Amino acid sequence: MSQLAMPLLVVNLGCEMVYILEQRLKAQNIPTDKSCKVLNDVIKTMFDSEYIDKLFAPQDMYTVSQTRKIFDRLAHSSIMRLSESSMDKLFDLMLMGFKYQLLCSTNLDQMLEVTLLHLATMRTIIESLPDQSSAALIGTVEALAVKTFEGLPAGQLHLLRHTLLRFFQDKRVKVSLFLQEGIQSSMGRIILPSPHKDYVGTVTTYSMSGALEEQEKFKVKSAATRPIDRQEFFVHPAPLGTNLYNKERPKVVPPPRKGDAITGPLKPEEDYKTMAGEEYSDRGLRGSLGGASEFAYLSALLKVKAPAVDNFKLNLFGDDDLVGADPSPVVATRKVSNIAFTAAKNDQHLSDVMKSMKVSEGGPGKGKGGDGEDLLDLMDNA
Repeated sequence: MSQLAMPLLVVNLGCEMVYILEQRLKAQNIPTDKSCKVLNDVIKTMFDSEYIDKLFAPQDMYTVSQTRKIFDRLAHSSIMRLSESSMDKLFDLMLMGFKYQLLCSTNLDQMLEVTLLHLATMRTIIESLPDQSSAALIGTVEALAVKTFEGLPAGQLHLLRHTLLRFFQDKRVKVSLFLQEGIQSSMGRIILPSPHKDYVGTVTTYSMSGALEEQEKFKVKSAATRPIDRQEFFVHPAPLGTNLYNKERPKVVPPPRKGDAITGPLKPEEDYKTMAGEEYSDRGLRGSLGGASEFAYLSALLKVKAPAVDNFKLNLFGDDDLVGADPSPVVATRKVSNIAFTAAKNDQHLSDVMKSMKVSEGGPGKGKGGDGEDLLDLMDNA
């Protein structure tokens, strides 16, 4: 297991979260000042200098459930409040977005390229807002990412990729945007680039003096006898790491693929499940991090402040907690439990840190500002 996987995971998932939130805030015509505050607060919390220093320190991989708890805190670090259902779907979209980018990276260096494009796109989003106070933090993370991952030996990059792929191996959620634009098959599987090339290498011949005499591209004989239908390996034209939720970009229409029609429905054992931390533990995949105390310490470093009085509810998806047959939407008052992180009993320092940094007792969807603004009729991205 690579000790450097957590920074790539958290940074890329965080950027995907900002993409989705920015699009949803625009779609619901949330006032600019509130949208600006939400995005800046989330980025400031996620890229806080103390937290980033700890995140980039070598450490074991978290489980899906542990990672989810970090993003629960991040999502509620501003005046925005999400229901449990909205947070579930938001996290699934984040996971599938980065999983797609990771699987479709055809070389190891692309993991860093995707991360840098994520950060650059997020900076563009922030620089378009009236308040650009979080932009400087993004530059710091870019520099750290380059310093940490640029020039890593191929063996460490392979181990890093393997660790990230193992994290995602049981996550397969159908996303309507991905289905419509050919990123996923009708079964929900990511469409990978073709593994077949016109040639696999070049034979170069030099003279005794070292001058280049001849170059011949070496082809695979099987490619001629069994031609590959590249249409079955459709590659989405947008660069990996691009903001696919940007409404201004051109829509992509994938070609028809025979594979979609012949694969058939998923078998029951292949149906998507969210893997809880306990299930990962059974498979020996739980990240130790030296025990729960280190996980609690890193999570506690997220400086989540008490919710402001003018908070508001953001219902990310149209089917969240809707009740009644009245054409005017009504939101059920579904509560989301507070997230408590506990340190080891024998670590007084961690206990002190946790006591000083707690999420408000109001919890998601229960801010001091009352009902706020109900935000419904949203996209069907999951």
